[in-house]
Amino acid sequence: MNKYIKLIAANLCIAVLAVVLYSPGLICLRISDYSIFRAGMSIIAALALIAAFFFINLRLLKEPDQKPVTLKDVPDLDRAKDILKSHWDSKYFGSMARTASEQLDRIFKCRRRLSDLLDQKFTKGTMSWDKFNSVAEAAETAAIKNVVAMANRMRLFDEKEYARLQHYREDDIPDDIQEEQLKLYQKNSDNVRSTISLNEKILLKLDALAMEVSSSASGEDADLNNDLLNEIGKLIDETKYYQ
Repeated sequence: MNKYIKLIAANLCIAVLAVVLYSPGLICLRISDYSIFRAGMSIIAALALIAAFFFINLRLLKEPDQKPVTLKDVPDLDRAKDILKSHWDSKYFGSMARTASEQLDRIFKCRRRLSDLLDQKFTKGTMSWDKFNSVAEAAETAAIKNVVAMANRMRLFDEKEYARLQHYREDDIPDDIQEEQLKLYQKNSDNVRSTISLNEKILLKLDALAMEVSSSASGEDADLNNDLLNEIGKLIDETKYYQ
């Protein structure tokens, strides 16, 4: 329903803008205007309105892609964000998709900040540089894997069916069967939330690692750094449970 409200509102805005641009007594653009500039603007405005109409309607009416997402489909964080954006209008997952997208922005910034610190503290290609950089790369890959898992769970989630199950006691289908179906949907939703929580933990540890590398004189506070690396490694390993 939210999608159709947006569609109606967008089309009304386009219609109102067209009236304002072309009505006598208002801006009154027309192709036959004596002014070459105004005649040209009338053509440009018409093309822009037509393009906006088709773009908005096609985008809002397009059915979500149900094809499973694989890691090959998500080569980087930008592509992962694009996949999440396709779920922003979801009634049940919209907020979670936006949160996960914001997490990817933060992971990118943290990854870049940590890379700059490593280049300052260590010589590129040394064992120390490789150790920290490999963990940072693995954390970024883990975040992408989590997005793939989230996207596939979101695509399996039939929102109309879930809405129907909310009122399962009002139909003739056996309640015990529908209760099990409802549990499956709720478990799916809980797993998406858990994936967001896992990404947040990875972010926290990456931030902590960046701070420790930055504050140490040589980046070689071995015990603390190794503890953080191990904690990040454990979090990365947890991602396999959400695939």
